[in-house]
Amino acid sequence: MSRPTVTESPSILTARWVLPVSAEPIQNGYVAVGNGKIKTVGRLADLPAGHAYPPPEEDTLLTPGLVNCHTHLEQSFAEPIGKLEGEPFTEWLCKVVQTLKASSSAGEKTARCQAGAQELLETGATCVNDIASGKESLLTLDAQGLRGVVSLEVFHPGNEPVRIEHWLAAYRDLQEGYTDHARLRIGLSPHSAYNVSPAAWRAIVEACKPALMHSHLAEFEDETRYLQGKASCIKDLHQRILGQRFYPACHAPSPTAYLHGHQLLNARTVLAHAIHTTAADRECLQAAGVGIAHCPRSNLALHGQTLRACDWQDFDIPMGLGTDGRLSTSDLDLRAEARCAMQQHGWSAAQALKAMTLDGARVMGMAEAIGSLTPGKWADLVLWKAQPFASSPESALLSASTQAQQVLIAGQNRYKRACHAGC
Repeated sequence: MSRPTVTESPSILTARWVLPVSAEPIQNGYVAVGNGKIKTVGRLADLPAGHAYPPPEEDTLLTPGLVNCHTHLEQSFAEPIGKLEGEPFTEWLCKVVQTLKASSSAGEKTARCQAGAQELLETGATCVNDIASGKESLLTLDAQGLRGVVSLEVFHPGNEPVRIEHWLAAYRDLQEGYTDHARLRIGLSPHSAYNVSPAAWRAIVEACKPALMHSHLAEFEDETRYLQGKASCIKDLHQRILGQRFYPACHAPSPTAYLHGHQLLNARTVLAHAIHTTAADRECLQAAGVGIAHCPRSNLALHGQTLRACDWQDFDIPMGLGTDGRLSTSDLDLRAEARCAMQQHGWSAAQALKAMTLDGARVMGMAEAIGSLTPGKWADLVLWKAQPFASSPESALLSASTQAQQVLIAGQNRYKRACHAGC
């Protein structure tokens, strides 16, 4: 058995390649940890002589923990729900609602959240931006030691009267015991512009003052047509799921313009998907300071397209990656999401690594605390084992054969891959 690179209570972690993200890769490097935070990062050769440090194993990589900017852990079923060719997205949504209703007990939701959280750890994610209907994912993330934000999903399709008492009570229940938590924050998720009225959106935000707003934006073309006052299938969606019709409070050229016109965008907002945006939309999003959770695999599976990264490159809008829920994606592996983004956008492996870490931390408003191997930040770290490689270490990290060997959050071991015979 080879010598372990990370001890059970590590103070010095070593790897053949350390990838700080905010600086150039370091060959034969180390990260020193103390009190849950990163103390120093550098080359092993620069450490003081006279101390025994664990030598780096061949083909090991050390990175910041990955940041998954958009998940639905309650949807962690074993298999996704396939969308048929030509099937409207709203039909697929109805199938999702039926599936969730048929398996909605607290025990069932907890089991799925536990499976999802375990998959996140096994694939190197240490921070997650989750949308939830109750406390199940929050309690699971807490028990697993993960970092992140859990946002209560809110629906309020009727414009008048505004009734938020149910949602306010649910939010306060979610918040109880977590107002000053070291790793977890509580947010709100008005689902989208097409099923939460602006008046209700504003009222619930003002009442709850959430740490983060997490919503879906411009995911499919019918959403834009609906808000423009044109024919769409969204009206039928509300009738089928909620038994009522819902009409936009006013018409707008785009979902972004609709939210902006009602002053519902700010720097605490994370918007998932954003497939259908114009240059004017992106200017609004930049001015508001929002972050984008890019989910290319889910977008391609459900809509046959995703956003064009080249359209965003001239805007200072943080864009991280999210896996969405397992009803639309085959797994919660953020590196698989990154590989898809590389194929779609021509990103380099270094760009993909930044999207999974520091950019994701920016999206969630956590870049001062996580996302890079920088002294003073939390020691959220992943030790990876790659196959022998001659490519760049970032490319080796993105290889499907590379596996997370050990995951630390705030310096504490949260996952360690079992060592089998011969390892």
